[in-house]
Amino acid sequence: MSAYEPYENLISEAYPNSGMLRLFSGMVLLFVGMVALQVGFVSLLQSTGLEKTVQGAVQGSEPVGALFALYSFILPFLVLWVVLRLLHNRAISGILGPSGLAVRDFFKVMRLLILLFAVLFLLPSPGGMEPVPQLAFGTWLKWLPLALVGLLIQVTCEEFIFRGYLQSQMAARFRNPLIWLVIPSAVFGVVHYAPTIYGENAALVAIWAFAFGLIAADITARTGSLGPAIALHFVNNVSGLLLVATEGHLSGLALMVLPLGPDQDAIIRMSVWIGLPTLLCMWLVARIAVKR
Repeated sequence: MSAYEPYENLISEAYPNSGMLRLFSGMVLLFVGMVALQVGFVSLLQSTGLEKTVQGAVQGSEPVGALFALYSFILPFLVLWVVLRLLHNRAISGILGPSGLAVRDFFKVMRLLILLFAVLFLLPSPGGMEPVPQLAFGTWLKWLPLALVGLLIQVTCEEFIFRGYLQSQMAARFRNPLIWLVIPSAVFGVVHYAPTIYGENAALVAIWAFAFGLIAADITARTGSLGPAIALHFVNNVSGLLLVATEGHLSGLALMVLPLGPDQDAIIRMSVWIGLPTLLCMWLVARIAVKR
């Protein structure tokens, strides 16, 4: 049995309309549609006198702004639904894979990842990376339910687009796994290239995102659903956005923050180098959880 044989569960609906022109058109429509909706949403907020909310959503350095940023990922979901229907005659639920399998594997992977991150948090922090409190614990707990739902929306949206849509359509078109594992992961990395936020370390952060894309792509193909990839993404972002965030961008909901902002080269560089072996551990834990 091939390691990626279960992936047929997820890509079977992609075969009838798997032409590259359709996929390219779909990605363009997805990008244009997301930008148009986001611009319209921001304009709507500004027209109602909520300029501070708009600024907070862009920076995410306050709880309300961070929540707006996370919940705004509902907009790409709407665009993806239209693209799938118009160009590929697919239901958006179809790119999740079998729902029972997806939910079951999501919780299997999440349980073990929580144990992994609990162990990691017990390890001493490298010099200069000791987190400091940001939100009072009671305040953090008050925001936590909304934050968890928002994060689940954000990570599920990204997994639907990159591992669910782009990867499955490419897998239906190309039989070589290197093509449909690497190209969507590379696009995922490029999307996370943000020099205005991370300065000269933006390329390093994009490489980390590419590596994350690869492990999420591999575990998706091994299990035949997006459940494990969503769990990987969710636990990673809970750790990096709700527990210990880098001060500044999207840090508004974090219990603790690293004392330097994302424009500080040394701390970002160290975080990424520490994060790469952590990704390998996450991938291994996910494979153990699903026995694949």
